[in-house]
Amino acid sequence: MRKNILFHIPHSSLYIPDSYKQSTFLTISKLEEENMFLCDYKVDELLNDKSQAVIFPYSRLYCDVERFKDDSEPMNQYGMGYIYTKTSNGDLMFQPSFHQKKVITSIYDQHHGLLDDKVTEILDKYQQCIIIDLHSYSSELVSKLFHYQDVPDICIGIEEDYYSEEITNHFIQFFEHRGYSVKINYPYSGSLVPNKYYGKKNTNIVSIMIEINKRVYEKNFDEFKKILNQAMDF
Repeated sequence: MRKNILFHIPHSSLYIPDSYKQSTFLTISKLEEENMFLCDYKVDELLNDKSQAVIFPYSRLYCDVERFKDDSEPMNQYGMGYIYTKTSNGDLMFQPSFHQKKVITSIYDQHHGLLDDKVTEILDKYQQCIIIDLHSYSSELVSKLFHYQDVPDICIGIEEDYYSEEITNHFIQFFEHRGYSVKINYPYSGSLVPNKYYGKKNTNIVSIMIEINKRVYEKNFDEFKKILNQAMDF
């Protein structure tokens, strides 16, 4: 695997601090059920080698580092901005205090600072950084939120100013050759770009999101793990 790859895994953790759990409007069992439903459970375990990965250690229900903090974030309308207030059903889940928001914002900023530093380090050393933004999703969730149907096994998200046709085609052909359905920017679009480089051109950063439908690895985890790691050898 190339040394200039950086995996970003933001949604695999189920960890919510106990003190924050106690502030939920849900029962603890309902909160845990929602946590399992929304998080990319076990995606981090799909990687054989995590030495080139930045894995966020908190649940997205506590802090979602792939959301914008300002009003430009489209998921705010669902109560799922960088701080979640509602469940996937639209029920009130959290209403954090000023202090809780301050702590969560600090965690968000620390994570993005780490990403900035990691990407800069790779750019300095290899003159190019390939970010692979690794996620999973469920057909049920995108149907519930967005009314999408006929969703693929693999969704590949791309960003115009951080795009490589060669790398994108590699993943499309690799997965399709093995019988998986693949779509670009559907049902999710885009890919993470660190704050330091977001909106800038000619950065030598390639960012590509790989969203794996949970049905793929829930069916045969070990088999798909092997396939995914083979895909990264390009």
